[in-house]
Amino acid sequence: INDAIINFLSSINIQFYHFIFYGTPAFIAFPIYLILTGQFKDKMRSTNYWIPLIRGIIFAPMPLFTFIALKNITLPEYTTLNMSSPLIATLLAIFFLKEKLNTYIIISLFFGFIGVLFVIQPGFENFNIYFLLVLFGALLITISTTIVNKYNTVTSSMGYFIYAGIFTHLVSWILFILNPLTINFNIFLLITLASILINLAIFLSVFAFKISQKYYASVFCLVYLQIVWSSLIGIIFFNEYLNFIAYFGAFLIILSGIFSIPAQKIQLGK
Repeated sequence: INDAIINFLSSINIQFYHFIFYGTPAFIAFPIYLILTGQFKDKMRSTNYWIPLIRGIIFAPMPLFTFIALKNITLPEYTTLNMSSPLIATLLAIFFLKEKLNTYIIISLFFGFIGVLFVIQPGFENFNIYFLLVLFGALLITISTTIVNKYNTVTSSMGYFIYAGIFTHLVSWILFILNPLTINFNIFLLITLASILINLAIFLSVFAFKISQKYYASVFCLVYLQIVWSSLIGIIFFNEYLNFIAYFGAFLIILSGIFSIPAQKIQLGK
């Protein structure tokens, strides 16, 4: 839903920093809640502040990438390309988290890689350079969640979430001051809704990946649910369709996610 709203906002020339500026209350609500409940100091404490801060820097470009991409490609294409995240997550889990490969993960990797190739169709007339931006964004997101998983004892889930948001919001506030924009009430409601949803989604993903010890790679299979909702929203509200080859690629990516489920069970057994 958040991506669908951004897809609409980007079409009316609202920039990422306008979106983040007006959506700031949704982010500020988290530290305010911690302050009111007396948990702020405890949740923000860290054994190494460099780790959540570096993660925040890595995550900071994502709103910019999202707005640029959705302005130049369709919503189903954007979401489908983001489904490369499990493939990237598996590779990072093997090399950095020392998780073990099993047959299901290998099959999942194969279908995921081939599926992404069918969607982006490199070398054909349907190829769009902005596809690569989405893939780079997926890499950054996966790196940020890998950091949370590997250094899960450094700070709390709320701490990781708030530290990451500081950079993005500070940059956006500065850019908004340089290029302010007045919006109407309906647009403000859309931004508020999207901001609430994206902040909740980011926090919950941080929480999930922080506790997913030993099965980080396979837990990424859950993100494949996005492709169903994205395709439906893209068709119903934006009249955006994938071509047949891209739909076949999306099908392969979904198969990749299905094979990730037994892979997770095997990892849990170990």
